[in-house]
Amino acid sequence: GPVAGLEYKPTPLTYLAWFVAALSVVLTMVISTTLIVKHLDYYESPHTQKYVVRILFMAPIYAVDSLLALTFVGWTTTYIDVFRDCYEAFTIYNFFKLLVVLLGDEKAAISMMGAKPQAPMLFPLCWVEAWDMGPEMFYGCKYGALQYVLVKPTCAIVTFVSGAAGLYGARTFSLARLHFYVFFFSNTSQVWALYCLFTFYQVLKAELAPHQPVLKFVIVKAVVFFCFWQGVALGIMAYLGYVPSSEHFSSDSVVEAIQELLVCIEMVIVSILFHFAFPVEEFADVQAIDRYRQNQHPDGLREHMRKIRQNVSDPFKVADIRQDIHHYGSHTHEQLYGAVADRMEGLGAVSSRFVGTRPTTPTPTEVTKASEEVWPGEDTDSEAANPSGELGGGGREDKGE
Repeated sequence: GPVAGLEYKPTPLTYLAWFVAALSVVLTMVISTTLIVKHLDYYESPHTQKYVVRILFMAPIYAVDSLLALTFVGWTTTYIDVFRDCYEAFTIYNFFKLLVVLLGDEKAAISMMGAKPQAPMLFPLCWVEAWDMGPEMFYGCKYGALQYVLVKPTCAIVTFVSGAAGLYGARTFSLARLHFYVFFFSNTSQVWALYCLFTFYQVLKAELAPHQPVLKFVIVKAVVFFCFWQGVALGIMAYLGYVPSSEHFSSDSVVEAIQELLVCIEMVIVSILFHFAFPVEEFADVQAIDRYRQNQHPDGLREHMRKIRQNVSDPFKVADIRQDIHHYGSHTHEQLYGAVADRMEGLGAVSSRFVGTRPTTPTPTEVTKASEEVWPGEDTDSEAANPSGELGGGGREDKGE
């Protein structure tokens, strides 16, 4: 019977298949938690590692959501689905922020872009006028990723309200139902966010090369993009009759169960790859921290636990994201760049598309000088992660900054 908004869901899969899914979720949780805890223990670069920890939660969230969808039916699983989708958008933007921090900061990334020759828009938008190298390119990529963080929760709210009013029409593409429009806007937003993320990588791939971004990018993009298109491919197979229905289950139910099972299994692989893409050693000097702790704190286990408890809340402080959303919502590009338009330098000099002029693009030095005066605020959310200044707790200045 229903318990707390849940009731068991009849499944077309065998008990063995369900057991494989459950075992996969347990393995994903163990493998992911091991890496997350290690990052929190050796939290030497909080401005960088907080983004890493946020990204690492992606695999267990996807795995748990898929197992619940495979096992239960009810409003609780719907809320969890929405949370997973919103976290997906959150992860894409955090990956963009991670790349920026690895380059130094936003000012450094803009300076690097400003020093490069003009790059065209990537396929399939080759025919569109390219963003000017520098602030326009940077903010085009940044806000292209950030808009997904806003669109996804908005679509979730529309889904809940229209569903309660009987207007949603799940799994139908009738123009008289809102499912079609939510599906269209949500996936268009997702594709645009990934396009902007890939554009940013393509422009600065030489500068990002020392940080081995390819594996990081491929994994994050694969989780977001592959899971969606995997479901689309299974749906097409069902539509073409390759997934037959049975006496008790429709072909749609069979496809949904297969999709959830595959996601559970795939998240084990993703959690393992995360260990190679985001090793702790890339962001912290593990050996130096261990030597320091041995000299200062003979009780090693207690010190490890103290550091984890001290740092565990920092990745969940999202003041940096709130700040970006605030500037995205309250400032047009003209307002953001217009602060220095009178001097025709810095950000204002390359905002011609938004202030009605097209002056000469400034040098990287001019961009940096002007942006120091009008920058919309730096992220200070993690600076208090370790007031004592000890190694492994955020006291040391971030390597990438």
